[in-house]
Amino acid sequence: MLRSKGAPQPRTDAALSAWRALPDVAQVLEELAAYGAGAPLSGLSRLSECIGAEARARGFAAGFLVPLMAAQRAEPLAQPRLGCSAATGIDRIRLGESGRAALTLAVFGRRSTVVPRSVLFEDCEAFEIVLAGRGQAICYRHGRGTIEHTKLDCSPGTRIVRTGIGDARQIIAVTRPLLVLQLTREAADPQPSREHALPDGGLIKTISACKRHSQRMVALGVLGALAHRPALDAIEQLALDGAEQRDLRWEAVRQLIGLDPARGCAVLTRLSERPADSLCEPAAKLHRQLLVSYPALAALEPA
Repeated sequence: MLRSKGAPQPRTDAALSAWRALPDVAQVLEELAAYGAGAPLSGLSRLSECIGAEARARGFAAGFLVPLMAAQRAEPLAQPRLGCSAATGIDRIRLGESGRAALTLAVFGRRSTVVPRSVLFEDCEAFEIVLAGRGQAICYRHGRGTIEHTKLDCSPGTRIVRTGIGDARQIIAVTRPLLVLQLTREAADPQPSREHALPDGGLIKTISACKRHSQRMVALGVLGALAHRPALDAIEQLALDGAEQRDLRWEAVRQLIGLDPARGCAVLTRLSERPADSLCEPAAKLHRQLLVSYPALAALEPA
């Protein structure tokens, strides 16, 4: 029988309420709110200890898990009123979140050693501490066109810190399921995430970290797919607007070429004549490639 979202689960709800009311937990969640609003972690002693000291981290997690599991044995169909997510090999439950920050328990299931073909760099801070299990991770550092990496054996007490867009980590092997406490905070104005190929570091794709930016990217794709020519003026204006985000402008260029090749090539020419524009070099390169592949385009361009 399907259950409604509001089905009674008194023991599970009571366990969560009692855990949140514990003085130490309440202080951690209060400092999580400050961290999510932009306060430095160094000034938040309870939150720092919770994510930095193994004994404190284990006590914090156990204080949550032990009563919750007891309640769930009595109410096996109960759903804790917390954010949960699951993907192949990993499950997460969000213990608290506020503003740009979140405190999460993650479980990584057993997996054989994998050789990563790419790595994703995201613009966020992340502090992780292993509470149980064993595995192996790779920590990456991207800078000045190179990607450095370090392998790390993971066991109780292991800490992994990422400080921004230049850091990434991957769990590549798990011999015993890893239980990890994670503290994360998104950047106030996040840069696009970037996926790089391994081992050469070539850029595979960029992913916007801004919801509004993503919506505009999708809108451009829809206009192109619908061949909506009345939008040509707006798309051209966006492509030439140096104040807009580079990735959004480049997508506008792509859609413009698809809708009107002659007009698109004209925009590529204009961009390639702007040395200070971030699209100058890629526009010139694409223009040359198009003229080689489609010589007829040269006849469509204004003299």
